[in-house]
This record gives sequence, structure tokens and C-alpha cells, in this order.
Amino acid sequence: MYKFLPAFSLALTAFAVLSSAQAASYKIAVLGMMSGEGAGYGTSMKSSAELALKQQASALKALGLDISLVHFDDQGSAVRGREMASRILADKSIVGVVGALDSSVSSVLGQMFAAEKLATVSPSSTNDTLTTPNWPHFSRVVAPDRAQSVAAADYLVQSLKAKSVYVVSDNTAYGNGLSKTVMAALTARQVAVRGYAGASTPSQISYAVKQIKSSGVPVVFYAGSQDVGEPLVQAIRAAGIQAVIMAGDGIDGAKFLQQGDKATIGLTYTTVFGPLSSFSNALNFTSSYRATYKSAPFSASAYIYDATLVMLTALKNSAAAAGGKPLTRPQVSAAVRKVSLPACFAGNTSDCLTITGAISFSPTGERTLSKVLIMQVDDTFQLKVAKIQNVNAKDLK
Repeated sequence: MYKFLPAFSLALTAFAVLSSAQAASYKIAVLGMMSGEGAGYGTSMKSSAELALKQQASALKALGLDISLVHFDDQGSAVRGREMASRILADKSIVGVVGALDSSVSSVLGQMFAAEKLATVSPSSTNDTLTTPNWPHFSRVVAPDRAQSVAAADYLVQSLKAKSVYVVSDNTAYGNGLSKTVMAALTARQVAVRGYAGASTPSQISYAVKQIKSSGVPVVFYAGSQDVGEPLVQAIRAAGIQAVIMAGDGIDGAKFLQQGDKATIGLTYTTVFGPLSSFSNALNFTSSYRATYKSAPFSASAYIYDATLVMLTALKNSAAAAGGKPLTRPQVSAAVRKVSLPACFAGNTSDCLTITGAISFSPTGERTLSKVLIMQVDDTFQLKVAKIQNVNAKDLK
């Protein structure tokens, strides 16, 4: 009987070693618009997150982590987002969420994930109120709306030397919120706001244009979507007003910018995304993306990639600190807030991982330095980058 003991003990030892070497399995939920009008972004979201995971696979494996992605379609709806959030919470193997794209859905996630502190990193939700609750589990890699206000006001003062501005909102929650913060930023810089108008109907646009003309202001700032932005710009130019027109990112990607309309020449707007070429590590990312998926990434794809990278970095750091113990959702949330990834610099991208620049977070989950681009339509109807500004989270008031 005893002669079999060494062999039996050896088998147990081998089993123990095998068990300890077996990777711990966890999931990251990727939540966004995966169908309907947002299907294109949904596909890019899946691909960008998948690419980040592929490129971190060996480092994760070395730490005994087996990470997989699970996709959830919120359809850009807060109601649908609530349903998806319930499903995510029910799956205890999910320790982090990349998403949502839409601010209204991110608000739902913030509320529903609060009790369990399920780490959430949004690549594109910009609404200012998302960080006011000081949720320890919500962070974002994109600039908030207030950062656009800071960048717009600085550009108007520093580049355009504006002394007075007329502000127009399209009467939406987005337009009203952005116009309010822009006016506050302008006032703080001693720029006079000569007037304000809410315009969403033809008659309101006509009234706003008359007020702008009579005010004689050198600059008009528009906060709203392309639906109102296009007829407003047309009406301003038709009235013979030569004022510089600046807008928020509600018109970013609008078709009328590329239609060769003379009214758009000189039109300037802020955006939290901008062309991929504006990032120093864009070539590596675009090349890898094209080689893997045979298509070009969106501008927002870089932020989706970086949001996933943040989550994977937090998981690696959590695993290293846990010493083999199971990871918890609050532990991963705390690790996200401690992530510090360096920026890439032109000609030297071998020592960095991010696409959109250095990433770290403020106590409220804002990116410490968030990027805002000022875009302008030139006289050949091409969009060019007029300015890139990093906005410090400390300056967001």
C-alpha cells in the first residue's frame, strides 16, 4: 500500500500546481448602441474593445487572468439601458463595464451600479452632471461639456480677441446646458455677452438673426444640433452678417459642413473627438485596426480603445495586489481611479499604450487632462484643426 503513496502524492501536487496556474475568468461588459442608426458605432465599439484586449492578452495571462468581452445593446435608450444594467449586475463574473456611449444611458448605469460599485468607464458620455454625484465607480476618458466651454472661451479670447459675443441655443437640454456654461466662461474672461436667444423654429431663428444683426457683435456662438445649426448659419449669412460663427460639438459630423456651401466657410466648432490624425499614436492604432478588421476606425474608436485599456490596466493592477484572491467589483473601481497611463509623443510611441493621450482621473472621475479640438472650415470647404487644448479637470467649474 505504501509503495503507491509517492505516486499519489505526486499526482496531488501536480493537480495543485495545475489548479493554481489555471487563469481566473472574468468578463468586461461592452455596452453601447449596437443596432439601428448606431450599428456602425456599435461595430466599431466591439472591434476597438476587442483590439485592446488582444494587445493586452499576454500581460493578462501572465497574471493569471482570463478576460472575455460580453456585448450589450442599449440602443441609445435609457429605458433599454436600465434593462441591460440589470442583466449586467446579475452576472457576477462581470467586474467592469466599458460604456455607455450615450449620456442618458450612462446616468442610468451610474445610479444602478452604485450599490455594488461596478466599475464603469465611458468613452463618450459628455454630460456634466455625470460626475457631480461623485460616484466612486464612474469614470470617463472623454472631455465633459464644460471642457468645451473652457476651450471655446479661451479660443474666442486668445485667438479671435473677441470683446463681445451673442449666444444662441436650440432649446434642447444639450444646447441650454452648453450655452449656460459658455456664457459663464466668457463672463469670467471679461467678454461681454450681448444677447441670448433660444431658437428651434423658423420664426425663432428669424428673430435671433435680427437681434444678432442689430447687436453688431463680432462673434456668434451656437449651442445645439445640426438640425437648427444649418438653417441658423444660412440665415445669418443671408442677412449679410459677417460675424465669426462658432459652435459646440452638436454640429460635429454634420453633412452641411461638407456640402461646399459658402455659408460654412470660416465656421468654427469645438469637439471632444476630432480627426484620428490629431493623436500622436494614431498611426499605430489605425494600422492595427485596419489590419485586423479591414476597415477604418471612427474618431471615437480611439476613446473606446482607451476606455477598454483603462479597464484592463485596472484589472492587472487589482490582480497583482490581490495575490491570487478573487477580484471584487469595488476593488476594480478603486483601481480604475488609480490608473495612470502616459501620453505618446511623436516619434516615440514604443513606451506608451494610449491613443488619446495621458490618462489619469480626478476624485470625481473626470480625466485629469481632457482634450478638446477647435475645428474650422477653410475656404476649400475642408476641415482643419485650428487648435488643440488640454483642459485640466481643476478648471472645470
